[in-house]
Amino acid sequence: MPRSPRPPVPSPAPAPGELARAQQRAGRSALLGLALLGIAALASPLLSYRQDVQNAREEVLGHLSSQAQVQAEALGVHLGLLEAELRRLAEHPHFSPEGGLSESDISVLDGAFHHSPLFSEGVALLTPEGRLVWSDPPHMALGDSPLTSRSWFRRVLSDGVPDIHLLEGEGGPLVVAVPIVRSAKVSGVLVGELRSGARPLPGVRMAGEDISLLVDGDGHLLLPMPPPFAWSPGSVSELRALIETPGPLVMGGTRMLGAAAPVPVPPGVGGMLLAVLEDEARDTELLRRRFLGQLLFHLTLLGGTILIFSLLLRRSYHALLAAEEQLRRQETMAALGAASQLIAHEVKNALNGIQAALSLLRPAASAGEVALPALRAQVQRLGHLARSLLSFGAPQRITPRRTCELHLLVEEALQSVRLVPEFEDVSVTTSLTEGLTVEADPALVVSAIDNLLRNAVEAGAVARDTGLRPTPWVRVTLVREADEAVLRVEDNAGGVDEDLEPRLWEPFATARSKGVGLGLPMARTAVEAHGGSLTYTRLPDGSRFCLRLPLERAA
Repeated sequence: MPRSPRPPVPSPAPAPGELARAQQRAGRSALLGLALLGIAALASPLLSYRQDVQNAREEVLGHLSSQAQVQAEALGVHLGLLEAELRRLAEHPHFSPEGGLSESDISVLDGAFHHSPLFSEGVALLTPEGRLVWSDPPHMALGDSPLTSRSWFRRVLSDGVPDIHLLEGEGGPLVVAVPIVRSAKVSGVLVGELRSGARPLPGVRMAGEDISLLVDGDGHLLLPMPPPFAWSPGSVSELRALIETPGPLVMGGTRMLGAAAPVPVPPGVGGMLLAVLEDEARDTELLRRRFLGQLLFHLTLLGGTILIFSLLLRRSYHALLAAEEQLRRQETMAALGAASQLIAHEVKNALNGIQAALSLLRPAASAGEVALPALRAQVQRLGHLARSLLSFGAPQRITPRRTCELHLLVEEALQSVRLVPEFEDVSVTTSLTEGLTVEADPALVVSAIDNLLRNAVEAGAVARDTGLRPTPWVRVTLVREADEAVLRVEDNAGGVDEDLEPRLWEPFATARSKGVGLGLPMARTAVEAHGGSLTYTRLPDGSRFCLRLPLERAA
């Protein structure tokens, strides 16, 4: 008998893993780019914050400079008013205390300074020796040290000019001292006391968002008293520098922004300086909070983006691995299919010769009558195996479909299975609904049903031989459900091995000594090619395979 041509051997498949490695490299590059983008996104609010802080500092310094100028002028006007009020009495033509106070002198003093709103602590008249001769309120306190020991008192006596200073030199209320000059000689001193806490001085702020410092020409801090921080004479040079260049400085360990302006005091009074300071941290607190809010927003946005990107990348990577694994399996199956074709080709050629020879033989004795049918059954089994291997190795081809009665296709498959030797050991019952027509390739559908029936019968025979089921049975039912024809093949052979069940539909997956595990994969492929489905369900004592095909639509 002539031999059929040998099928071609496919070329080896490319090595797996390249797609996954390329995806990993692309993912790392994308993550690096995303990290660089995140750094750029974080740098933006940082640079903006630095610029905002610089702009806010310049704005605050401009405000402080204007405020210091206005407050210094207001304070100069007020101090000039105080000095003018005392000088007005000192230059009164009818006031002459050098020989002692007369009733008219006391009347002048009481009329001028009794409960004066200008001096919160009162007004006193002193002799050149520092003795108190009149005061309002009476017995006004003038400090503990002798007045003649105080620098401001001696300067008023020696220079004959007004002075503004602290009462005790280093503490106490602020005093405005004006000399009473008669015949080119100082005959007395008028002293007015005031405390900034009792009645606020114009231009001097003791608390709030900013604080004012009043410094005399000798570098003594006049106001506020007591100072809110440690004061040192060396701080005067820093304050004087603020007149020309407002800016930051550190006072008492606190970084502050400040500006200063000279106080326009009356002639003869030493140069005074008013500085306005503001806590820099308080000025930048709002900006810092806004920066932290922007930074937190950017970090949250960046973290969320990286998380979503990582999840998508991970999902894509796993999908690619699954696709590569499926491709690898397909390549492996293709290689196995090619090898199966070669083997099945040789087996089929040999079986054709054996079958032809058997057709010429006639049984000569009773032994021959038994041997020849058994031999023919084994040849048919090997032929079925060869056809399965050839079908697995060749691509699935569907011939033009035609209208088929499904119960006739089931009967045709049953006729083929009845030739199997195990058929006699299993009870097969059928319940087939007629009139269910489908558009199908009859050969493929019959082959799929044949595989289901053959597997069920062979499984029942194995269960009988092993003693698992003394009376194995197979039940075949064909019914209509909605727009589908449903074929169920059930048995009581114990079901598919649980270890095999996850790989039930993979090629070459089998737990039986007979067969190579191609029937179910080929059956499912044929059914799905017709738009149907093939599923497996474990029963308490066996298995159920359910084949569904869409019914032919009526014209």
